[in-house]
Amino acid sequence: MPQAISSSRQSSLDSLAGSPLASPTLSASPYSPTDSISVLDSTSALVLLPNQDEEDSFEFSSDEEHEEHDPQLEIAKLAIPPLPAATVFLYLLAPYLRLGAILVPNGITSLKFGLVNLFVAAALSGFSRNLWFLLARYLRKSTAEDIFLEVIAKGISTAKRRRREKIRRLLFCVTGLLRILMTSMYLRASVDSVYPLLLEALPVQPRLIAALALGLLIFVVSFPKSLAAKQVICTTWLSVFLYTAWLVAALYNHMTGTTMPSPILAQHGVLWNDTTSIAFSFVTSLTVPLSASLAGRPSPPSNKTGGWTYFQMLSILSTVIATLLILPSILTASSPNIPGALSSDTRNTVVHLLGASSLLLSIPSVLVSIPPPPIPLAIRRFCKLDLGKAIIISVVVLLSLAPPSMAAFLNDLTIFLALCGSYFLPAWAHITIHYFRRPISIVIPHSVPSTPQTMHPPSPLHSADALLQRKERLLQRSRLGRRVLWDVGVWLLLMPISVFGMIWAGGRLIGKW
Repeated sequence: MPQAISSSRQSSLDSLAGSPLASPTLSASPYSPTDSISVLDSTSALVLLPNQDEEDSFEFSSDEEHEEHDPQLEIAKLAIPPLPAATVFLYLLAPYLRLGAILVPNGITSLKFGLVNLFVAAALSGFSRNLWFLLARYLRKSTAEDIFLEVIAKGISTAKRRRREKIRRLLFCVTGLLRILMTSMYLRASVDSVYPLLLEALPVQPRLIAALALGLLIFVVSFPKSLAAKQVICTTWLSVFLYTAWLVAALYNHMTGTTMPSPILAQHGVLWNDTTSIAFSFVTSLTVPLSASLAGRPSPPSNKTGGWTYFQMLSILSTVIATLLILPSILTASSPNIPGALSSDTRNTVVHLLGASSLLLSIPSVLVSIPPPPIPLAIRRFCKLDLGKAIIISVVVLLSLAPPSMAAFLNDLTIFLALCGSYFLPAWAHITIHYFRRPISIVIPHSVPSTPQTMHPPSPLHSADALLQRKERLLQRSRLGRRVLWDVGVWLLLMPISVFGMIWAGGRLIGKW
């Protein structure tokens, strides 16, 4: 697949913004291949250079090459099978309505400060999610791990493929670790939420029995191996509905003056407060494979880019709806209860059960996306049970039973990794790829050198080149504001806020403030 080289990183941003043609720059490229065609020796103003980087077997085919590849083979490469738009929207919305959203009412003290945190976190989440989407489209990757492999191991040659494979496995291990930590935290919070009820029903080891019983239930529900399974889709929809029911019950308790229930997460850790809880509410996941899944659906040949634009609309819609569903918690948490009403244990129990059920049913969609550990073939033939998933769920249950001090550390580690992965890493990948990597674009030098061939009358080919140059310049001018917007957002919003957040987290962990 041919690639062309541009001297300006802004031309790659034009490709990133979704143009079918990459926007060129008006200066000659400083990159020139050692054994290929030179820009200054070409008789054409448009120079396409062959790709000298190693080919990645996991890349998507381009639109121009779509007819040369088997569509079924391209679909088989997707991390998530092609999903309908409603299911993609579900998996974009569900991560926003989990533990962070349930913890929001517990720490809000100022309405103005809470609203600012909510809208800033929602805007940054939507911005970073769109960055993931644009990076995936620009690099033609179907997973975030492949994007980071492009960032980290781009310069590793084909001869060192083993090193690339080790880096790939390490990235998958880090991603799996974060998802295991999140599921164990959800399970721990579910058990903590219903723990007062268990003390009355189970006088002996109520936490252990509850964790084992819920872990077995999770294993049964998480038995499918794909997010396209109806079982996983139904549990995720039910989790969203239960969160909505929890919100209604909590609002009703507040309006009637009923004493609000205690925090659902007993071991918060030093990094948890009202700001980080709101930021954790808008943590994103599976953005890259979901965008590839929606774009990978069979569609008419005339609508090649409709899937990409549709995904951006679904992403924005999910962020807006999540913001509207979290907003009532902030509005009610910052205002006192209506005086004169009595507390009701029954109503608090309902709120506890709804919150715990919502968290519990959100676990299967996370577990299904965890890469299973490698199991020897002989063991898999002997045992018909899915040992990989059984091992993962066993680890999740064990981590949920951690003592309070370790549980607080695990909660801090989880929120730190989740916030870094959602806000800092996409900005870092964007800067690395578009400022320190060779872009994929079309080169238009200032002028074509005078050679005997250029003195001839213009041919139809040269006229076509001039028309293409004029078209590319118009595209570049029309998309200049969009390129500036992404750069300003990355350099002035995501990077400063992320770096400041990591410095603050480091100081909190070492006890400086």
